[in-house]
Amino acid sequence: MKTRFFLSWILLISFQIVLAQPVIQAVRIDTPPHIDGNVMEEVWDEAFVVSDFYQREPNLGAPVSKKTEFLVCYDEHNIYFAVKCWDDPKKITAKEMARDVSLGNDDRIQIILDTYLDKRNGYWFQIGPRGSIGDALISENGAVFNKEWDGLWTGKASIKDYGWEAEVAIPFKSMGFDKSNTKWGIKYIRHIVSNIESSYWPEANLNTHKFQVSDAAVLDEIKDITQGIGLDISPYLVTGLDTKKGEKNDPKLTGGVDLFYQITPSLRSSLTINTDFAETEVDDRQINLTRFSLHFPEKRDFFLNGANYFQFGIEGDDNSPASKRLIPFFSRRMGLDENGLPIPINYGAKLAGQHKNWNIGMLHMNDERQVGNQNFSVMRISHNLGKQSAIGLIGTHGNALADSTNMLAGADMKLSTSTFQGNKNITLALFGLKSNTRNMEGDNGAWGAQFSYPNDLVNARLGHHQIGKNFIAGMGFVPRTNIKESYGELEFGPRPGKWGIMQLQFGATFNYIQNLENKNRESREINLKPLGIRFFSGEEISYSIINQYEFLYADFNIFQDISIEQKGYEWWRHEIELKTKGARNIWGEATYGFGQFYHGTREDIIMKANWKVAVPFFLGGSFIQNHVELPDGNFTANIYQLNANILVSPDITLYNFVQYDNASKNAGWQSRFQWILKPGNEIIIAWNTLFLRTVSPFFMDESALRLKLKYNIRF
Repeated sequence: MKTRFFLSWILLISFQIVLAQPVIQAVRIDTPPHIDGNVMEEVWDEAFVVSDFYQREPNLGAPVSKKTEFLVCYDEHNIYFAVKCWDDPKKITAKEMARDVSLGNDDRIQIILDTYLDKRNGYWFQIGPRGSIGDALISENGAVFNKEWDGLWTGKASIKDYGWEAEVAIPFKSMGFDKSNTKWGIKYIRHIVSNIESSYWPEANLNTHKFQVSDAAVLDEIKDITQGIGLDISPYLVTGLDTKKGEKNDPKLTGGVDLFYQITPSLRSSLTINTDFAETEVDDRQINLTRFSLHFPEKRDFFLNGANYFQFGIEGDDNSPASKRLIPFFSRRMGLDENGLPIPINYGAKLAGQHKNWNIGMLHMNDERQVGNQNFSVMRISHNLGKQSAIGLIGTHGNALADSTNMLAGADMKLSTSTFQGNKNITLALFGLKSNTRNMEGDNGAWGAQFSYPNDLVNARLGHHQIGKNFIAGMGFVPRTNIKESYGELEFGPRPGKWGIMQLQFGATFNYIQNLENKNRESREINLKPLGIRFFSGEEISYSIINQYEFLYADFNIFQDISIEQKGYEWWRHEIELKTKGARNIWGEATYGFGQFYHGTREDIIMKANWKVAVPFFLGGSFIQNHVELPDGNFTANIYQLNANILVSPDITLYNFVQYDNASKNAGWQSRFQWILKPGNEIIIAWNTLFLRTVSPFFMDESALRLKLKYNIRF
């Protein structure tokens, strides 16, 4: 082992001298390791070792504070990783065990693989000290991060007297790649929560995106690997019982199948028949105090896998205030009604992936909605330009909003680089769309542009878009039409490195919306942030003052029977945010907002607290309150949420989620038991129930119990 480590170190240093980014050798093995979280087998002596990690935070460029080793090797079917993380066992933060949960408050390691070596897209894998694993898709050079993607792979970990270690096996069948290319991009990251430390290999600067792909190292000589014939068959069986107060119980028995075929190593087709989403998490409740529709994220696996290939314009830039205001394809339009309740899906087909310099996303879906169209189609194609830029087209056919037919077409261009002035990111996005809806002609276009400079010391953004009065995205999400909107942001983030302060953050944002027809101002918001502090201790605090203007063209019913009369309003508000270090057994965050609101006052309180009772048990809760006083009446809108989870192991989990809001006056409870026998083979028991409260105490109005058996066959 020592000899192998010494040779690896010599090779690595040699490559770093010659190249800007290091190149490491992919080592092929004959006997695969047993993945149990104990890095003891002799096969790991053959693997290539990387150990020269450098901090990105809190001390840029300093060596990692704790010894770290990543090992990699592969065979015909899988790529294998082992990790050894030295640390004081008493300081290891390891509270999570479940799959695909956030490990932001745990120690963890992350692996990024750019299997096409296109320096744009990648696969992201992580594992914590207790074996909690997660994965994601990275696109646009790390600017877009799709955490909802689920791949089939295995990872185990264990805590030792010297620290902790882990083993990972990722099947080539779970990834797309160019079989003719023997070079992959590779990046390693270690997070040590007790030190608020993030260390990278290769070394990363503060201006790069956290999961930037373009600065990855090269893993060379990946060859003679296989995806089999590329066919996955995943049948499932669902049985259960629906109950409703005053009605006869309704037993359920159904089944379906998902088929996946790898047309090429980088282009995957999917077919789903009689689709079921029994295991999908329920939406977090929101009380809408605005005049426009709220955005709820997609949570269903079939739509999430490959979702990055359907993103258009500035969609995916979650830091942009406009990223959720003009989405031409919004997958929640299919298989769900306007209240988020499921509509049975008969079948769906999807093609997503890459072919040479082309990125392809196509989808067709048929559901059983009673009103309007049942068929929905979308095509999204883009072509890579240079190293990180692209130009593309999108088209949709289908209308979930009305009975009339609807088509939409658009084009976009994104010019990006991560090497502006040496190591800074800069992006210019341009897009245009036009819809065609029966009996609606003229004013049916939308276009926009956004410039962004998302870097550590200076973070800037400037954008503008226009949406015509008759622009209809029948498969999209466009909460506001007949407007032109301009917005911008300028924030500074110096790092004094003393007084316990890791980074200061201060700046301003603005947003201005004008009516396209009469040119009148409809909305304006100016947010001044004079104080934002991130401490070395892990705590954060910020203060903002907000000036807002809204013009109402009609009386606005804001809550129950309380309305705000038609006219223009301007007001000032203040907001204070506090966050505690997530490594503690009890941690949380709080937001307090206060000030004027229309022609009255408003006070907002958001409290979130989490308690790791013991390793298997977790309690978390949140409380959101909006107290509003207006001349026509006062009201208080409350949302209560509680999580109570039992994590037996990363493969056996029980989640309980209860929430109540006083707008609907009902409570929802979801319990989900999941037993992963092996990746792709699962037993799921889900119970969803709705409790109503009228004059009397709560009573159970309806419930749905489901047992789902999933099986995966790979060829």
